[in-house]
Amino acid sequence: MLVPRELQAPRTAPLPAAPPAPARRRPWGRLLRWLIGGAILAEGAWLLAPMVLYRTSVRASVTAPLATVRIHQAGVVEGLPPEVGATLTQGQHLFDVAAAHLDVRPLERVEAEAEATRRSVAALEHQIADLEEIKATLNQHFLDYREARIARAEKQADEHRAAIQAAESRLKEAEYEFQVHGRASIRAASSDIERTRAEYAVRVARNELEAARQTAARLDVQLEAARRGYFVGDADGGQDRVASLQRCDEIEIQQAGLRARLGELRGKLLELDARLASERHHLEDSRATIKAPMSGVVWSSALDAGSEVAPGTVALEVVDPGRLTIEAVFKEADAARIHPGASVKARLVGSSAVLPGRVLRVADPAAIDPELAGEPGADAVPTGMFRAIIALDRQPSGAAPANRYHIGSPAVVWTSR
Repeated sequence: MLVPRELQAPRTAPLPAAPPAPARRRPWGRLLRWLIGGAILAEGAWLLAPMVLYRTSVRASVTAPLATVRIHQAGVVEGLPPEVGATLTQGQHLFDVAAAHLDVRPLERVEAEAEATRRSVAALEHQIADLEEIKATLNQHFLDYREARIARAEKQADEHRAAIQAAESRLKEAEYEFQVHGRASIRAASSDIERTRAEYAVRVARNELEAARQTAARLDVQLEAARRGYFVGDADGGQDRVASLQRCDEIEIQQAGLRARLGELRGKLLELDARLASERHHLEDSRATIKAPMSGVVWSSALDAGSEVAPGTVALEVVDPGRLTIEAVFKEADAARIHPGASVKARLVGSSAVLPGRVLRVADPAAIDPELAGEPGADAVPTGMFRAIIALDRQPSGAAPANRYHIGSPAVVWTSR
């Protein structure tokens, strides 16, 4: 049901909000702001004081010794060049540059032939050593056989010496019986037959004694020959050397042929080694080894592994952040005070440390020093100004590699008026 507007109850206006209570002011807040502002003004005044009280540089920049590594031959980069920021030591191997399209086939052929020759030499040496072992075994067999033959010959000699003594005894007995029968025949006590038989027994005994003595002499000769390593007699079939020694002689002949072949192969191997050295020297001459020219940090690098380079290509640049210098621009009016050997002070922008230094040299305004990194020499110097190179007596605090971040940053240099 709609109610006419005039019959509706009037709306009440909202009550105004109570005003906020006044904030309680802290008495030391304003003092703190004044102190902070004063400190900022004091710092600015301290930093600007050299510009008012001293002769200051128009502009200055931190520099460092710079070495450029160039490649002097065409080729392909082998190895991974160091990245920017890497720390180097003087003489450190960086990478190699090999001449493109090198023919290594002659080297490979010579290497293969040399390897085959070395294997042949090793095989011959092994074969000769094996034959030496066989010869040693045969010699041992010969020694054993000689000892056995000497022992047998000594035994036979002893037996025949006993046989000689027995024959001498039988001869004496036969001679005694012959004498007895001779005396008995005079008295007719013995017949002629018995006397003849006794005489025959004496002759037989003498023959046996002579045969025994000859056999003993022959056995003595065989014993002496056996002691010298020569064996004679019926037991050896008329051979003066046994089969083991004959085989040793054959091995000696075979070894002589192998040693002659071994000498030829060794001579050939010497020739191949000389050819290998020549081929490798030729390849090394076509390979350039790039080393760090000085200790420092890689400032720039433009190469990758496998890159093709031409003569004169800049491979990388190395800076020495441990020897920071400053290149400053002064007005000609300061030339009397800014001269080589003059003492100056410097401050790197962003640092409050004051570094003592001295003027190293004064450069021509248009000169550009290619051996300095971070130098502003490429910028034009207005007329009436000159450049000065400042050597710092004390380097900024921190490790030398970290000082590379100061290179190229601005600085302020001043001296007394």
